[in-house]
Amino acid sequence: MNHSIKRHSETAFEDCVEAGFLATGFKLVPNAEFDRELAIFPSVVLDFIRETQPKEWQKLEALHAEKTGQQIIADLCKWMDAHGSLATLRHGFKCYGRTLRVAFFKASHDLNPELESRYAANRVGITRQLHYSTRNNNSLDMCLSVNGIPVATLELKNAQTGQNVDHAMKQYRNDREPRETLFEFKRRTLVHFAVDTDSVMMTTRLAGAATHFLPFNIGDDGGAGNPANPNGYRTSYLWKD
Repeated sequence: MNHSIKRHSETAFEDCVEAGFLATGFKLVPNAEFDRELAIFPSVVLDFIRETQPKEWQKLEALHAEKTGQQIIADLCKWMDAHGSLATLRHGFKCYGRTLRVAFFKASHDLNPELESRYAANRVGITRQLHYSTRNNNSLDMCLSVNGIPVATLELKNAQTGQNVDHAMKQYRNDREPRETLFEFKRRTLVHFAVDTDSVMMTTRLAGAATHFLPFNIGDDGGAGNPANPNGYRTSYLWKD
């Protein structure tokens, strides 16, 4: 297949996936916002904390002045390196004795408007062609983040280009260095999806050639895979549901 046609087909699939995520409430986060060394989107994190926890921010600002943001990001990354990103998203982290939250979960009832507004302030982000490495200019097709903390990566293949989910898994095994900060187990991203138009595979830990993938399909009439979708790709549940 002509390379430009192949790239166009791949881009068309990426466009569809992106549009699907945006339709469910995701926001575009530009590639340029990403800090490759820290493997987070610092400005998104800081905007979220400033908006949802102004009192804590002001108290820290009284101590650190214009270096407040820098201090918060340094303490957040140290905390995630020690405790993991999932625990940090659930419980927050400490900065100079104060607990800061990087995500708010839905309250069990609607009686507290402050909790509701904090939950509404969560920003789930999508970034295309993320240049993640401090060692080279490698990029991955898609990264999903919560308030600036990356939680999932996706490698997308369109079967029309002659590539499929197997090629995406091979890419993760051969071309994605597990020691890159973004991919370090538990410290940043939590799950990696290999996706084509018909099938999805996932792994929670990159380990080079030893990376083990599991199916993330919904089944097809009692069998493996996904049912035919008259309105689009078989794998559209991934970005719609």
